[in-house]
Amino acid sequence: MLSSCARALLSALLDDLPGDRHILTLHAPYAMSTAIERRDGDWDVEHPPVVERLCAALSRGGGAGVVLRSLTDQTSSTLTDGADAPVALVRGWTVADRRLVPLDEARMFDAHCTDAASGAPLAPERGVVYTDAPEVDLTSFHGT
Repeated sequence: MLSSCARALLSALLDDLPGDRHILTLHAPYAMSTAIERRDGDWDVEHPPVVERLCAALSRGGGAGVVLRSLTDQTSSTLTDGADAPVALVRGWTVADRRLVPLDEARMFDAHCTDAASGAPLAPERGVVYTDAPEVDLTSFHGT
């Protein structure tokens, strides 16, 4: 079950984004992910502790990064079992000064398409579109 802070955060983060299915990955200090789906005006969250930990990072003021994959209705490819693989819009933020600081498309591409150990370029993931993250108004979150 989600706290009122977590619900306010999800609304602030996701309400203006396309799609109802998302995968949120929080890096604080290790990575943890959860699937999130909008259903009948509410949030169905696979692992609520991920969102609660993001709430804590925002309340503390920093020390985290967020990657959000929004699954679209567009098909990127068809899998061997015949299922359609959706196009994923990938965007991200860093947590600083109790806010989400948006990262641009180039930073997201570099983060996901560069080998961390060698610095060598990696091929982009199939079906992924890296995009600028929008500003997120956290007034309702900080007011809870």
